[in-house]
Amino acid sequence: MKTNNNFMRLLRSITPRKDFVLSLRAERSSLFFFVFVMMLINSSAFAHKLNVLAFAENNTLTVNAYFADGTPCRECAFQVLDADGKVFAEGKLDKGGEFSQNGETPTEMKIIVDGGMGHRGEQTITSSVDTNMAYEEPAASTAADTTQLRQIVREELSKQTAELKAEIDKGRSHIDMIIAGIGYILGIFGIAILVKKK
Repeated sequence: MKTNNNFMRLLRSITPRKDFVLSLRAERSSLFFFVFVMMLINSSAFAHKLNVLAFAENNTLTVNAYFADGTPCRECAFQVLDADGKVFAEGKLDKGGEFSQNGETPTEMKIIVDGGMGHRGEQTITSSVDTNMAYEEPAASTAADTTQLRQIVREELSKQTAELKAEIDKGRSHIDMIIAGIGYILGIFGIAILVKKK
């Protein structure tokens, strides 16, 4: 009989108390809930990110803005500031989320695009001019050819940047889906624990 009592005492000392187990479950469920909420906040913040891609080469400034899902920032307001903070150019992007301007550009520029409702993107760039190229004044007959060439180059650059943006966004969307899936699973576990607790 004494052996059986000693065994029961040993078993009680090893077995955790009911209130201790309940407190551990409550802490675990609150941790799951916290992780779930943080994942939702992170994924929604990323979904509203505004990306700005800008470059200035040979006295041509090109600005391209798009959201994280690849949608162009259509007719969004933008400003181009020089190194002193003075406005160099401002206006609205076109329906493709682009802006291009020929002419002399400042050496350093900060491009700010406002997509509305808290969507804002910035990029700081430096202008690059190829000083090794000898510049010749084009003849009157080649002026039209130069304009056509510039238009072709712009179109090709737009195509390439669109392809690059699509590749970047494709990788991001997969990561977002994975994070959202994990968040849903953790949320379901949290709800199950809360229901089981009651």
